[in-house]
Amino acid sequence: MASDSIAVGWRPSSLSGWGVYGTNLVLQLKKQGRNPVLYMTPHRLDVDTDALQVFKSVLQRQPHLDELLQKIGVLEFDFPVLHALRNDFHPPIEDQIARGTLNVGVIFFEDTDISADGLARARGYDLIVTGSQWNRHIAEARGLNHVITVLQGVDTKLFRPQPRSEHLKDRFVIFSGGKLEYRKAQDVVIAAFRAFQARHPEAFLMFAWGNQWPAIMPTITQSRYIDGKPEEGADGVLNIGAWLERNGVPAGSYQDLGLAPNRAMPAFLASADVALFPNRCEAGTNLVAMEAMAAGIPSILAMNTGQLDIAGEGHCYPLNIQGPVAPYEPYGGTEGWGEPDLDETIAALEAAYNDAEQRKRIGAAGAAFMRKLDWSNQIAELARRIDETGVK
Repeated sequence: MASDSIAVGWRPSSLSGWGVYGTNLVLQLKKQGRNPVLYMTPHRLDVDTDALQVFKSVLQRQPHLDELLQKIGVLEFDFPVLHALRNDFHPPIEDQIARGTLNVGVIFFEDTDISADGLARARGYDLIVTGSQWNRHIAEARGLNHVITVLQGVDTKLFRPQPRSEHLKDRFVIFSGGKLEYRKAQDVVIAAFRAFQARHPEAFLMFAWGNQWPAIMPTITQSRYIDGKPEEGADGVLNIGAWLERNGVPAGSYQDLGLAPNRAMPAFLASADVALFPNRCEAGTNLVAMEAMAAGIPSILAMNTGQLDIAGEGHCYPLNIQGPVAPYEPYGGTEGWGEPDLDETIAALEAAYNDAEQRKRIGAAGAAFMRKLDWSNQIAELARRIDETGVK
């Protein structure tokens, strides 16, 4: 018989993809009558009053688990535990601080260079859940046969179409989101915006490129389109604006949203005319792109890796020209990654700019597509697949 309890082995938060996933995992499991168990304290959680009450009820047993962990070094649960895994299926199950009757590894990997040790680590888990079909296909091609895909979800009550904001009403606003690094292709965004804005001075770049993992940010210097990287201030905040201006983006033509909490984003998206995601690789579907599409923002998407699960003719502007990407530190394998074509990216911006009716149609179609991927549906699917594995 399936257990009502499921342990979540990573920190819920409002500032990262993993964090937003964990937050909605807890909320939806509770809403669906399950018993989510947290053994890691949430980090910088910014949720509404109802969600906060759910977390308070879930966290009531947290001090007990912390105390138990200090005493025995590992938590043993008589129900399934979800474990967050990194590239090459790190860490192994024996290094996890909790274990259950069913140990499920949840992974979003960018690096396709999977070692023999990595495959052995993967086989140490009862089930591997990937966040994209691309990840699953790579894993299965390496010989793993206990892999499923359950896509991330989107909060369609929070991210939904709404009238365009009066803020920046005289500008053509291009939104770009994702932590600053070469893989996310902000260099292509900058180069495309620079060319586009030279023809359309009212163009405005609104971006949320805050990066909680500063070690990966310098990879942006690999680009042939831009020079250097942003300087980090004494407070640890990246001075992206000065860097943009050094790279030819005029002052007054951009807005840096920093590390905005997830529930603040709809208000910003309400000012956007189009969203741009020429990303070279997404291990999952690209949660920021999902949220933009759910908000009815017509989105330009690179047709590669995890974004293929949400991109398609009719509900986005696809970037079909995808060249190879050579491996670079820290990624040893880039199979399936895509190098976007700058001219095609600029052409997509021009297409969006020149046809407001098409923008409206694509935005509405994207929002309709995302309603099928509401967190409630995706977490129910995840729980169902876990239950099926547990009774085999």
